[in-house]
Amino acid sequence: MSALTRVGVIAGYEWRRALAKKKVLALVILAIAFQTLLIVGFYEVYRSTPAGTTVFGISNDFMWIYAVLGGLGLFVVQLIAIIVAGGSMSEEYEHGTADILLSKPISRIEYLFGKFLGGFSLLAMVEALITFVGVVLSIGFFGAQSDLQFAPLMFLAIVYSSLIFFCLSFMFSEVFRGTTVAMLLAFAVYIASSVITPILSYLYGTVARATPIWAASSLTGLLMSEVITPLSSNGLPAVDTEALYEAALIIAVYAVVFIIIAALRLLKSDVTKKAD
Repeated sequence: MSALTRVGVIAGYEWRRALAKKKVLALVILAIAFQTLLIVGFYEVYRSTPAGTTVFGISNDFMWIYAVLGGLGLFVVQLIAIIVAGGSMSEEYEHGTADILLSKPISRIEYLFGKFLGGFSLLAMVEALITFVGVVLSIGFFGAQSDLQFAPLMFLAIVYSSLIFFCLSFMFSEVFRGTTVAMLLAFAVYIASSVITPILSYLYGTVARATPIWAASSLTGLLMSEVITPLSSNGLPAVDTEALYEAALIIAVYAVVFIIIAALRLLKSDVTKKAD
């Protein structure tokens, strides 16, 4: 069996393990429900305005972007990422299955990347569903939509932007080997950076861009403003290209650092047990 096959086996196992969590399914339903309420709310406002009037200055044929970003704008998508990754490594220690899995003919790095790829690919599937539902709802309520060829790009941006908190929670899961601790710490970082970022932005300007939440929340809007020209006059500000590249780089740096820390923790552990 090749290394790639072994990684794939672990990834498939991670899918089955994560899908067994009913709370992940509950959060997916919550994200879709929020999207639906968002579009229904916009539609009710649209129906009550004179013919030809846009909703909150948003062109009706670009409503799909706001429907898709609505699922991401609420913290539900990041929360799903934190939950999926938070138990990925730690639950194996808590249930005693890490010893069994690592006794198989598989290296620790293969095990780590199998767990990571399984969890992250599951998260990507959830985000694909949210993107699809957003597009369908927009067409159903507001008719034909413009520039739908960029929907796959929107999906990729959402997936990429969720790397930060997925990798952060994944790292905590391996470092502390406790599911509750990992999730709480990752969520605490999310909340803290959400509070601190506006303050730093007001006091120190671009210094706020170093916080995890800035890159995770800014990338999608910046990218869409870059590729869809009419957005600059339909509810989104003109794009800051430098900020777009900076957001992409910050996400990559955070993700790589978190995964390296998780890998070092796993490789240097002599005993596969929960941390004291």
